[in-house]
Amino acid sequence: MRPAHTRILSFLVGVLTLAALVVRSSAGQDPKSDFSSQSAPHSTSSTIATANPSASATGAKLRVRLRLDDNSPFLGAAEVSLIPSEGYEVVGSPSETDGDTLFAGLAAGKYTLEAKAPGFLTLRINTAIESSQHERILYLVMKPRPITRKMERTKEDASSGEQAPPGANSFVGSSEAPAGSDLNFWMDHELEMNVPPVDPSVECPAPKVLRGVGERMKEFVGNLEKFTATEEVRHQPQDSGKNRQPEEKRQFAYVVTVSRNSIGTFLMEEYRDGSMSAERFPGRVATNGLPALDLIFHPVLSGDFQFKCEGLGQAEGKTAWQVHFAQRADKLVRIRSYVVGERTYRVYLEGRAWIDPGNYQVIRLESELQRPIPEISLTKEHIVIQYAPVEFRTQRTEIWLPQEAELYVEKKGQRYYRRHTFTNFMVFNVETSQSIQAPKGSYIFINNSDRDIAGVLTVIPGAETKRDAVILKFVVPARGRVFKVVGPGKDVNLPPATVESATFVHEGPAESMRVEASLAKETTLDVISETKVTNSP
Repeated sequence: MRPAHTRILSFLVGVLTLAALVVRSSAGQDPKSDFSSQSAPHSTSSTIATANPSASATGAKLRVRLRLDDNSPFLGAAEVSLIPSEGYEVVGSPSETDGDTLFAGLAAGKYTLEAKAPGFLTLRINTAIESSQHERILYLVMKPRPITRKMERTKEDASSGEQAPPGANSFVGSSEAPAGSDLNFWMDHELEMNVPPVDPSVECPAPKVLRGVGERMKEFVGNLEKFTATEEVRHQPQDSGKNRQPEEKRQFAYVVTVSRNSIGTFLMEEYRDGSMSAERFPGRVATNGLPALDLIFHPVLSGDFQFKCEGLGQAEGKTAWQVHFAQRADKLVRIRSYVVGERTYRVYLEGRAWIDPGNYQVIRLESELQRPIPEISLTKEHIVIQYAPVEFRTQRTEIWLPQEAELYVEKKGQRYYRRHTFTNFMVFNVETSQSIQAPKGSYIFINNSDRDIAGVLTVIPGAETKRDAVILKFVVPARGRVFKVVGPGKDVNLPPATVESATFVHEGPAESMRVEASLAKETTLDVISETKVTNSP
């Protein structure tokens, strides 16, 4: 019988979650979990006795796992193709795991794999299937396509309406505006008059985009319990002659809590210095609801809006799906309102969001009034929000939150500009069964069987480094996991950038062990199962 041989080309892996397992890392493991650790020359291999895997006659499998360069699964609209050295293209099928494509029934031979997605560089690599019993997993990193030039508006895109002079998009002075900008956030229906250009050669997969961003909003509401931040508010009013008045500044200890109920809706509450009062705000007008605006994409609220994916545009220096939204007239407004005295005045919004094509996170959102609210003399409200990832306090999971928000408001003939900046975040997740996170820059070994499994990991650095290979012998406990961290003074005493390949040989059946690599570089990992491992070097 030949060894069951799984080859993994790995760069980055996603978050590993496997609840209620016995966890033993190399530090503090049971004495039997580590046989020994030693170095060996490049030519040294693991101590191997005989191999006895079960064969398969159904052909080889190739599983392609796309990742982003932050180690998270690639969720975008990717096309993955596999071309043999001779013959027709092999058609793959999506798997149950995000970013995965499975090619089954492959014959031994050489193949070319290509992965492409809107907003990302096309990736092409050569790979080989050694035998019909071979299963290989390729971890491929999708790199964002650099923006080499700014897309220009076509004549058809240009608005024939009122245009502002260059630099007029910022209330605080034209020097802060992009050169040549034609935006004017005080203009009526500015978002409708100035439609940003998109790439005409790229078709937007609107249902997939809306479904993806809806999932991100469900994760936001489902995972977030509260977050705290330092909020700085800069407020600058204008008089009736449109002359700017002295700027006012405020700073708050900002706290946002999220609560859910049994019917799937949620409530977001904001506290500044422990209070919900507007007394400390300039003009006693508080700005609330900024963290909730992108929840228009949540399945609970998305039915209240009309959405149109305008195409692949640009935001914050990268490509992004550009999606227009507008409150439906036949639906109750639930996302934004003004409270004056004891009365509530609902705000009909329209706007535009820019969505990351790789993970469907909202990276920028702008909104404005569909129509004024004459009862409170509100004639203009333009909001600009920029989002960025923030890491949870207790784990490395990220959540996207507003980093900066700008408001342009005209009420009772008076205008004011207000900028909110959020720093010093602390994010707290909903208490659930605790997940053990894999250390960055590590090999991960998960035992899915009911018995301990011994194994040997051999990590080989690049020949140009003139370093010896590192050999680690250890036991992965039943229903448990082991992490081996790469780095000077760590389990694998090598700089991560020097690792070229690794081999893990273990005694269990092929399906009993799951092996992953989370390294900040492309690397190769071979897994050989059902092989006797000796205790001696």
